[in-house]
Amino acid sequence: MRMRSPVTLHGRLCRLELMRPDHIDGLLLAATADRSTYDYTYVPKDHDAVVRYVALATSDFAAGVALPFTTIAIDPVTGEERIVGTSRLRELEYWRAGVWPPRHGHINPDGRPDAAEIGSTWLHPSAQRTGINTEAKLMMLTYAFEAWDVHRVSLKTDVRNTRSRAAISALGAQFEGIRRAHFPAADGGVRDSALFSIVRAEWPAAKANLEARLQRYLDRAAMAAMEPGMEPVRVDPHLVQPLHLEQPTLEPAAGAPETAPVVQAPAIPAA
Repeated sequence: MRMRSPVTLHGRLCRLELMRPDHIDGLLLAATADRSTYDYTYVPKDHDAVVRYVALATSDFAAGVALPFTTIAIDPVTGEERIVGTSRLRELEYWRAGVWPPRHGHINPDGRPDAAEIGSTWLHPSAQRTGINTEAKLMMLTYAFEAWDVHRVSLKTDVRNTRSRAAISALGAQFEGIRRAHFPAADGGVRDSALFSIVRAEWPAAKANLEARLQRYLDRAAMAAMEPGMEPVRVDPHLVQPLHLEQPTLEPAAGAPETAPVVQAPAIPAA
């Protein structure tokens, strides 16, 4: 399986599609409609910034250093789809490429990385605390550990971002420590980063934990939908741009199959 083949991850609450230019308008609205929770995370702030963001993501994908996704929320009641943010598997390490430390342009013979990081994750506030992030992380980790067979998935966040640190810990990731003066902070200055990771031996327990958390959310959403006078949990349709259903033809990368592989989310029992 070549890493540079387009990949789509399908879930019940969201779908992760390879980021591409026709996502720009939806990403712009998701990034600018309400920036109240973006203090410690880089989120493009205007049209030009989103264009550069997507162009860089596309370039990183072509170079084999990242698999960038656009996060598309799926309303569990109506099935309506909306772009709500992004995430990606990035900083891909190729241990079998014949050079060490890993260098840009050198990938493994089979195209699969040996380690990865999940990052560049942001969601419109209306999509936060809705189960979307849990399902997205479950799908990405499953792909990394079970399709790529990586040894490790890393995660990091600004040390001041207590909410993000708690969310990463809840995934089952182990805290490794703090890297001081790591790189420029999203709000200016230089940030310290809290580092976390999940290694291959820990993945089965982490996967079971994520599946249980997702199922609890789905159960609560189903109960809320059945309660008289209660609105089901859903993404606010007034704040996030609807996804256009017409999909352009993707040009496969060199050596990649013409048809994008579709990866189904891990099976979750029906609520």
